[in-house]
Order: sequence, then structure tokens, then C-alpha cells
Amino acid sequence: MTKDKVYIIVIVLLAIALIAGCALQAQQTSKRLSVSKIIVPKEGLKFETEDGKPIAFMSASEDGGTLSIINNQKKPVVMMGAGKDGGTLAIINNQQKVSIGLMAGGLLSIFNNQEKSVVNMGTDDKDGGALIIRDNQGNTIWSKP
Repeated sequence: MTKDKVYIIVIVLLAIALIAGCALQAQQTSKRLSVSKIIVPKEGLKFETEDGKPIAFMSASEDGGTLSIINNQKKPVVMMGAGKDGGTLAIINNQQKVSIGLMAGGLLSIFNNQEKSVVNMGTDDKDGGALIIRDNQGNTIWSKP
């Protein structure tokens, strides 16, 4: 096995572990919280610190709710929401481009700086696993099955 293949496998496994850890933490946290009802207006709901710095934004879409986490440059860096097939999660880089996407139904995508998908991992049409690796132009260089 070449070094490149080992690196790719390690990156994919780390991404899975990171996402699983976040999901587990969110599940454990949600069991401990009780929240009062909050009505989100049509234009959305902005969360700010006491000194007025935005930290999150919540809104509604056709598919349900969306939540954006904002960095100290007032740019979204994480976006979560409801999609037509279930939940979605996008990690956004400092150039405001999606770096990682996770969608219900079993799809994890890693994107390059041109927002071209270079790694896809998910389920295939027979509910088995599938992994696709592409070059920087989007051409498939390796896939299983």
C-alpha cells in the first residue's frame, strides 16, 4: 500500500471519528437540557455576545430549521440544517467555501478550495459502503465498490 493510500485512509477515518464524536456529544448534551419555547421570526434569529458580536444565526427553510455558527470575522463556519432527506452539516473554510459536507442518507464529502468534491464516502444503491477519490479537477482516480 502506498503512502498516499495510507494518508487517505487515515484522513477518512479521522473525519468519521470527529463527526461521530460530535454527534455523541450532542446526543449526550441534549439529554440534559430543557428549553423553553422560542418563536423564531421570519427573518431569523441572531445570537450575539453581550458586546454585540454575532455568534450564531437561526432561520427556517422549506425543509425545516437551519443554524449557522459565526466566527470572530462575522462569517459562518458551520451550517446545520434540515434537508429533504434529513439533516445536513457543512464545515466552511476561511475562504467561505464548503470543506466538508455530511448529509443524512449516508454521504460524507470533502471538497477542495474550488469546492470540487475530492472524497465521497457513503452508501451505494445496495446499502453497502462506497468510497470515491477524485483529483483536483473532479476526475475519479479511485473508487470502491
